[in-house]
Amino acid sequence: MRKNIIIFILVILIVTISPIMYMFVVERMHADDPHESSGAEDVIAGLETAIAQATKDGDYHCCIDPACTMCYLGSWIFEPGTCNCDEAIAKGEFDKVCPECKKGIEEGDCSSAEVIAIGCDINKKNHD
Repeated sequence: MRKNIIIFILVILIVTISPIMYMFVVERMHADDPHESSGAEDVIAGLETAIAQATKDGDYHCCIDPACTMCYLGSWIFEPGTCNCDEAIAKGEFDKVCPECKKGIEEGDCSSAEVIAIGCDINKKNHD
């Protein structure tokens, strides 16, 4: 009888502890994997890399830093993969500046020479 009680207690302990140990081991395996990243992080990193390359190639003339993503993704009036917001501001064509750039400028994130030359004021109609 005593042997049965000891076996019963051991079975209960094993059944109770094994899922906890399994979760601990699996979590440790994933926490130690330096190559594991979320899909969102990969997409954002890829987008930032693509914008940097488009800027280097002379196709992306964004007026804020970090650069907008709206224009690159084709969510504005410019061809996907391009941005001409800083040139639009320099020409006084404020209606062509994407909402993301307008918000960035209002928050003080100006970065281009064209925008800085006019004081980063998208509401300023006369640049004299």
